[in-house]
Amino acid sequence: MPPRTFDSGRALLELLTTLLIGLAPVACGLLVMAWQVDKKLDESVGFVQREALSRVDGLIESLHGASNKVLNLAELPCSKALPTLYSEVVANPELRSLTLVRENRAYCSTLRGESGLLVDPGDYFNHRLRLEPGNDNTPDSAILYYRLQEYPYGVLAVADGAILQRLLHGIREPVNVVLQFGPASIGPSGEVQDIADIAEMEQYASLVSPMYGYALHVGYQPGHTASQLMENSLAIAPSLLLVGLMTAIGSYWAMYRRRQPAARRV
Repeated sequence: MPPRTFDSGRALLELLTTLLIGLAPVACGLLVMAWQVDKKLDESVGFVQREALSRVDGLIESLHGASNKVLNLAELPCSKALPTLYSEVVANPELRSLTLVRENRAYCSTLRGESGLLVDPGDYFNHRLRLEPGNDNTPDSAILYYRLQEYPYGVLAVADGAILQRLLHGIREPVNVVLQFGPASIGPSGEVQDIADIAEMEQYASLVSPMYGYALHVGYQPGHTASQLMENSLAIAPSLLLVGLMTAIGSYWAMYRRRQPAARRV
């Protein structure tokens, strides 16, 4: 092979080697950044799960406490029990109404007074919880029922779905949380619907409340991970390119110095 051709081939090889060496720290830096972003998003999902579980469990525990406090009133006629029921609803801002149940009939309510509506335990998730888009009094406002039963007596405590909505809104964005009570679900928008399509969530995770059995579905909207990767890539790109450039210059200089003694011997 003529010396000129040999030198050209070696120069091209050295150039490609230099480029690869310079790109190595850039690629490694991007991989580490991607791992850190993924870990951060995963940690955020875990944090939101714990926070949402604590908030929603706290709300249901409040409904349980209020129900347990007035359960003994179910032995009384509605006229005698109703004043105490009104006092409990006024004292608890998380309550919309309380209803006393006897032999699966709602006979005394702070909304309707005396009634005789049939209560079907099968309509309640785990026989305790029921999420509805509304009722006759507030058809456009979601409601959450909590049922406490010690047959033949029982209590129905009702909370506004807006309270659930506020609880979910209070959790840091942009994590999306969907609460599922049996076949019905509610998200930050406050709309009650059949279980939402959660398959498209990124960093998706679900959790079941060990106390009340409802499910928490947590994740990010589609495209959030890509936007975070792009944002972080743009932030560190100048530093990585500078490191890569300095690495490439250093490696090329080392190859050049190694080549000089061989050239002098020739």
